[in-house]
Amino acid sequence: MTRTTGRTKRILVLGAAVALAAGGLGLAPGGVAVAAGQAEPEEVVIDLGTYQGKPAVPERIALGGGQLGVVARIDPQVRRALYAYDLAVTGTPEAGPRRTVNPDVWDSYPEFSPLLSALGDGRFAYTNPTAAGHTVTGEGTPTTVITLGQLGADQRMVAAEGRFFAVDEPSTGKQYIATFDDDGPRVLTTRSISAVAIWGSTMWTPGSRLGSIRWYDLATRTDAPYDSDTGLSCSPDELQKVGRWVYWRCDEAKKSWIWDSDANFPRFTSVPYSKSAKLGDGFVVQRDDAAGTLTMTDFHSGVATPPVTTPLAEHVAPGTGTWSVDKYGGHVAYADTEGRIHIKPVTVPRGEFHVLDVSAPATVDDRHWPWEAKLLLNRPSVNRTFTIKDWRRRVLVNETSTDRTGALVRVAWDARDWDPKDRVSGAYQWEVVARPADGTGRESWTPGPVRLVNGASAFRDMNTDGYGEFYSMTTTGKAAVHHPRGGARSWATTGWDPRTRLIPYGANTGDPRSNLLIHTPDGNLYRAGGDNHPIDPKVPHHLMGKGWNGFDAFAASEDLTGDGRPDLLVRQASTGYLFLYRGNARAGFDPAVKVGSGWKGYMIIGAADLTGDGIGDLLARDPGGEVWRYEGTGTGSFKPRKLVFSNWGAGRTEIIAVGDITGEGVCDLISRDTNGKLLRNRGDGRGSFGATETIGTGWQNYRALF
Repeated sequence: MTRTTGRTKRILVLGAAVALAAGGLGLAPGGVAVAAGQAEPEEVVIDLGTYQGKPAVPERIALGGGQLGVVARIDPQVRRALYAYDLAVTGTPEAGPRRTVNPDVWDSYPEFSPLLSALGDGRFAYTNPTAAGHTVTGEGTPTTVITLGQLGADQRMVAAEGRFFAVDEPSTGKQYIATFDDDGPRVLTTRSISAVAIWGSTMWTPGSRLGSIRWYDLATRTDAPYDSDTGLSCSPDELQKVGRWVYWRCDEAKKSWIWDSDANFPRFTSVPYSKSAKLGDGFVVQRDDAAGTLTMTDFHSGVATPPVTTPLAEHVAPGTGTWSVDKYGGHVAYADTEGRIHIKPVTVPRGEFHVLDVSAPATVDDRHWPWEAKLLLNRPSVNRTFTIKDWRRRVLVNETSTDRTGALVRVAWDARDWDPKDRVSGAYQWEVVARPADGTGRESWTPGPVRLVNGASAFRDMNTDGYGEFYSMTTTGKAAVHHPRGGARSWATTGWDPRTRLIPYGANTGDPRSNLLIHTPDGNLYRAGGDNHPIDPKVPHHLMGKGWNGFDAFAASEDLTGDGRPDLLVRQASTGYLFLYRGNARAGFDPAVKVGSGWKGYMIIGAADLTGDGIGDLLARDPGGEVWRYEGTGTGSFKPRKLVFSNWGAGRTEIIAVGDITGEGVCDLISRDTNGKLLRNRGDGRGSFGATETIGTGWQNYRALF
């Protein structure tokens, strides 16, 4: 049963006179002014019910992300269980229905009641009684146990936030930093025991110098380049981190401070010393064990304003696990001496709304959908908008949802209902815009890359990894496919006539994988491929046509005609005319259409979408060394040419529009010079390219590159 108490208007500011007059200011807990007419959040009291005819008493509680976890024995459940309540995250934190998260929390160890940590993402963590493992559990997620160090060792969990946690093993002096991530629980690093704090994906520990502090990125395994000086002159016995604030406790000096990681000097302020303190965003709550009371110190204004300490609660049940501060929401929960749980609203102004930790796979395999990302926020969101865009900035997914779990939001991309040819391998961009549920602060915007693999072929992408490839032919008739991204060669076959030309071509057979055209010296044109297998000269290939020996330049293109199929550009050697062969639904070509004249002496570089409009463009270098871009119209013709480079490419024997080889989603260039260097120019997606970079040497032994 849940009930809400009436609002209590008590002046709790110490050392300050405050009048409660009509039209004036009231005080929310913590001494924060509330404008007249604005409803002050009310305290909520939760009765657990009964256990064996007596009032049920919580053994442990934990509050995080607006979710309250309670370890207790409650009728009609016989065993000790973990229960949870969802609290309203705006206004009065009303509690929703109680639900069972774990029906048996080590009930066979009646003398043991595990200290509970709320991870903020809807899960709760605790150490098992034998210290042989540590459990994380939550509604809708499998219960997971991770074992660290020596079985039966005297371990304790000293920090737990989101997907990361720290465990001390005093018998060996080791501290384990571990994760309960999706790909399985595992230890990230082991270090000597010291004070440690985790906030989001960052771990904070004492630095190498007295009074210094150091961070470590647990997601990327990146260490800070230097220690930060706090200005304090002792080594901390306890560290806590929430937002910009670090709680620093020194037992020898019997002092506690708040260090502001965002401020200039001075960066710390003194707060009351206590071995029983829990940090929130802009405040710290401390327990007086002898008096059974809680006080709160508000320091949200930073070092410029002295902190203010006020009473918060009386008659608090004894024990370290009977009260909790929601780091991801700001409220305080405590059990009173009669076993009731109080949710005490705290309206101390909070820091900026933002994402603390992102867990998102870098790739999604077209054979294994869906893709999912998880974002842990510093407080719950009211809703979020999720988009997926391709490199052209086309919006492919756009959805808004109020779904969340605590302060965690999940987004998923599942394209199994899409046409396979639309699931093109390559670079995509996801974005999440989250809006704070409490209405304070700006919305949070989080972008990230994701690469689709094993989908439909991108431009010149034979193995569907989203990266372009090129081909080579030696003077002895060995043909090979090369992957500039990884510097590898997939296959090589011998027995070719060295004059054979290999022409990378798009998917036009119903299979979403690209094909390869083979132009033989006798003038025949064949189609092969559709996969990444070696092209063998002894294996028959599909004949596309005869009489092609009058053409001396070929450029397979992205769609030039607007029908979604690849096309082929060729130059007639005798006239210099440029012809377009439009790919058709029969996996062949429509009759040639003349699209240009005067092309003798030009180096036809390639025909890819260079500008991001979804239409194939043509790139060519004239005899004078000028490189021109001919933007496609989508109807099989070109707009007036535009200069890309002046007096460029001298000494280069081949220049190829190779597709995306840098992972940015746009078409890049590779070329070879007369000294055998392999060169790269990154595309900018706007029709031009960056500076020349050398990516290989020793390529002078190849007869041709395609």
